[in-house]
Amino acid sequence: MNRSGLVVMAIVLAAAAGSAADETRTRAAARTALTKYGDAVITVRLAVKNRVVFQGRERNNSESTLEIAGTVLTAEGLTVVSDFTSNPSGLFTPSGDGPRVDTETTDVKLLLRDGREVPARFVLRDRDLDLAFLMPQETGLSLPHLGLEKGAVPEPLDDLVFLYPMGRSLNREVAVALGRVRAVVKKPRTFVVSDFLESFQSLGCPAFDAAGRAVGLVVLRRAPGPPSGQSGPREMLDFFSPVVLTAADVQEVAAQATAPKVGAQ
Repeated sequence: MNRSGLVVMAIVLAAAAGSAADETRTRAAARTALTKYGDAVITVRLAVKNRVVFQGRERNNSESTLEIAGTVLTAEGLTVVSDFTSNPSGLFTPSGDGPRVDTETTDVKLLLRDGREVPARFVLRDRDLDLAFLMPQETGLSLPHLGLEKGAVPEPLDDLVFLYPMGRSLNREVAVALGRVRAVVKKPRTFVVSDFLESFQSLGCPAFDAAGRAVGLVVLRRAPGPPSGQSGPREMLDFFSPVVLTAADVQEVAAQATAPKVGAQ
């Protein structure tokens, strides 16, 4: 092999070694995030009553129990979930004289990793950002939590780490998965777009960068209105997209959830 060939081979081997080292660091950061923050990723159980109202009359009533994912943000138990997951029927906004679905949420419990079930209540909803916040009815708690802090936003092709609780049949174990940034949207807010499947099952849960720092929370970004009858595949997929809302934006809304209410005693 001539000298040029040796140089090319050395470059290829160095690149491969660098890629393997990056992957090893990301996996190590993912395991660290799971160990450090896994107990802050919980299941929230809700009893939901739906009433379908059409032309001023109730057409159908139903009751169901939902289990959704949530992230504990403070030791006192402030918990954030995806607003959509707590009210899936709210994804479709009625138009004109179409049917309307009224939803009532009762019997809310935080299912903690240590087996405790803590009654809670919703204190704030932000449908536009797909955030909903709950507070335990019990005071004096000191719970494992994830403190979100403003940080650097990852760039396209950077690695992401997702934590989320699995279902009841899998003992609600916290899972860890790796993804990659596909795009970073700058307006109207900063959203980090990653793999659809990993992001969708992580709604209401945190995403971390390759260094193990919390990037933000996975939420559902919804189009202003439903797709038209002539919509193509792109418009249909654009109707809702799971994205990562930055830690700074989540904290901004969380501060409203914990702010003292005017006139409160």
